[in-house]
Amino acid sequence: MENHMIKLPGFIILSLLFTWAPQAMAYIDPGSGSAIMSAIIGAFVALTLTIKTYWYKIKSFFVKKPSSPEEPTQADES
Repeated sequence: MENHMIKLPGFIILSLLFTWAPQAMAYIDPGSGSAIMSAIIGAFVALTLTIKTYWYKIKSFFVKKPSSPEEPTQADES
């Protein structure tokens, strides 16, 4: 019960801050939204192409390489 009483004042203060927020004097036109979406899509495509470019290097880092057969020594040859 005491744990809830500790969190209650913080919740009340946070609620009051969001309730009495001042009015924002700002306007975002449709062109701004389009520019933001284009930037997000562009960043996603750039990240995807970067991963695709370096895929084999990334894959070889995580995949264990098969061990090559050992070279026969001179004792084995005779």
